[in-house]
Amino acid sequence: MRRSLVLLLLLLCPGCSFWAVRGPAPDVPGGGVCTTSAAVPVIDGVFAAGLAGLGVAALAEGKPACSSGSWVCLDYSGAAQGAGAALIALAAVETAAAVYGGSKVARCREAHQGGVGPVQAAPGLDLRYAASVR
Repeated sequence: MRRSLVLLLLLLCPGCSFWAVRGPAPDVPGGGVCTTSAAVPVIDGVFAAGLAGLGVAALAEGKPACSSGSWVCLDYSGAAQGAGAALIALAAVETAAAVYGGSKVARCREAHQGGVGPVQAAPGLDLRYAASVR
């Protein structure tokens, strides 16, 4: 029962990688207890692709071709375009969650395998010495 409830929450919550994926602890050797399964970021990625596709389809919705004698012609193209924009915004949230969750899972796996420590930024170009280079 509890597992079913967790799966239901994963399906209903957009961006579930933000709260369902635990990254490695920086102060614990081996990363400690963290998420090694990529299932949640993959779910977010699938939802992102589906929402983006639905959003593009809704934005492409045109005005209906109503004949002048028809009294039952409703134009919902504005609502469809608004819904399409909202779906694309939700797809952006899902994409960010998938990238965030995927990076946490990758760092956890690396920590468990004894890889290098936390990711360090690449050194930038030191412009103090640029004038002395010939």
